[in-house]
Amino acid sequence: MALPGLLWMWLLVIGTQGLEDGDMRLADGGAANQGRVEIFYRGQWGTVCDNLWDLTDASVVCRALGFENATEALGRAAFGKGTGPVMLDEVECTGTEPSLANCKSLGWLKSNCRHTQDASVVCTNESRSNHTLDLSWELSAALGQLFDSQQDCDLSVHVRVQEEEVLDLCAHTLILTTNPEAQALWKAPSKSVDMSVDAECVPLVRDFLRYFYSRTMEVSVSSVKCVHKLASTYGAKQLQSYCASLFASLLPQDPSFQKPLDLYNYSLATGDTMLEELCVQFLAWNFQALIQTEAWPNVPTALLQVLLSRSDLAVPSELTLLKAVDTWSWEQRLSPGELEGLIEAVRFPMMLPQDLFELQFNLSLYRGHEALFQRKVLQALEFHTVPVQLLVQYRDLNFTEDTYKPRLYTSSTWSSSVTPTSLKAWGASLGYPYGARVTYTRGYSYYRYYPYQSFQTPPHPSFLFQAKHVSWSLAYLTTTQSCWDYGFSCSEDELPVLGLSKSDYSDPTIGYENKALVLCAGRFVADVSDFEGPKATIPSALDTNSSRSASLFPCSTGSFSSFQVVIRPFYLTNTTGTD
Repeated sequence: MALPGLLWMWLLVIGTQGLEDGDMRLADGGAANQGRVEIFYRGQWGTVCDNLWDLTDASVVCRALGFENATEALGRAAFGKGTGPVMLDEVECTGTEPSLANCKSLGWLKSNCRHTQDASVVCTNESRSNHTLDLSWELSAALGQLFDSQQDCDLSVHVRVQEEEVLDLCAHTLILTTNPEAQALWKAPSKSVDMSVDAECVPLVRDFLRYFYSRTMEVSVSSVKCVHKLASTYGAKQLQSYCASLFASLLPQDPSFQKPLDLYNYSLATGDTMLEELCVQFLAWNFQALIQTEAWPNVPTALLQVLLSRSDLAVPSELTLLKAVDTWSWEQRLSPGELEGLIEAVRFPMMLPQDLFELQFNLSLYRGHEALFQRKVLQALEFHTVPVQLLVQYRDLNFTEDTYKPRLYTSSTWSSSVTPTSLKAWGASLGYPYGARVTYTRGYSYYRYYPYQSFQTPPHPSFLFQAKHVSWSLAYLTTTQSCWDYGFSCSEDELPVLGLSKSDYSDPTIGYENKALVLCAGRFVADVSDFEGPKATIPSALDTNSSRSASLFPCSTGSFSSFQVVIRPFYLTNTTGTD
């Protein structure tokens, strides 16, 4: 009885054998020259999103499949919805690429599209007169074997640790000249190259040099820093960029925040802007935890200035932020100008009048910068006491400036959390259906259990609105039925989602840009999702090749512990959009 199962597995292996990442095919078109575009990546087929999809992109597909050109570039799943992951999004080809994989795009598996947006093509019926036998996939392995042989070389590579030679290798200049990333080696003025490396990186030098031959290299979490350092030192830009993306797995592993700070300093030393932004993003989303650690006083001034400029800084309140800056300043020896630059970045209008009044008594920074504080407090008090129409008319204020934008405030005033677990047992133990939704069907009422939370916030940070409240309801929805129960529709492809609804309160001068913090193990923020209307997409906890994009920082537990919604009101006056 085991034979059919083994046969199926054998057929499955045969079905993908010889396929390369970037191979393409047309599906469900009813003819060889048309269909839904599918592309192969990491052992499986997936689709392409129709965002920016045009005839140039479609022609790349058609030519790769042996047709002269494309006659139509179709979207909206013209030949039916596909299955599996959405591999590519926002593809922009020049027309000369051999595959969509070589075109500009958001990158593999970086899409929020659903299969309703699958791209399709119609190619000309005429096939090209020339056909190509492509065995180029064998070249990588052959060149790797050439390096492994260490024979017939014309370039000596001496690996040194603090001037002491610890490894002697050789390479082939002709092969290296075909790879722009190897310029630091093949442009050497002599037939001998010295590589100075750290002792812990010596075991990876052989694989690093082999990469210049085979164009492939396995990089693990434990080896990524050494590989990145080698790539940065010797100009392997593509490998350097790839390693920088892997640091996302390292950053959350140190709750003391020393590793993220070390990696930030390392990114500056190596000039790696991608790694620098990754570190800043992690520190911004996890700022609330950072300011409670012993590493907080060690945050460099320049980094703190960058963090204070961001609206995606997660912190209980602006007052908490200012007090943290005050504590940080005790350990610093900064000029008055440097401190004033930090104070200027604090968003005083986001603090209530009573908190603004108490700053003069509770803040050490106030005593050394009294005039600046008085100016900022006066600006904030106008925001809190003068109607928006008058502020625009007489002060010509621009409410799109950062100082009038809320950050990600996580206090109960502006946020609430929901946990993606059933609350039925908890509700029953309390004697009432906590986390239940009442549904009426044919005169009967019954409860559907799914995690949800009701809470209230002020309509706006201005003190003018403090006596009013907006009621919100947040739910974690895993089925289409729960979406219907909650009052809106969602497709299977979207699930699970976060749903957020508010009461009938409305003000034509106020809009909302609400966010959802995605927490892993209750320890760190792995991602932040935008609410588009009443729904926010939940990323996957790990990069699992699903149609759902992965969280920026992987969650090793495989699932998220909770979701914290943050309400972010803003004045609509002289802004360009609303939510």
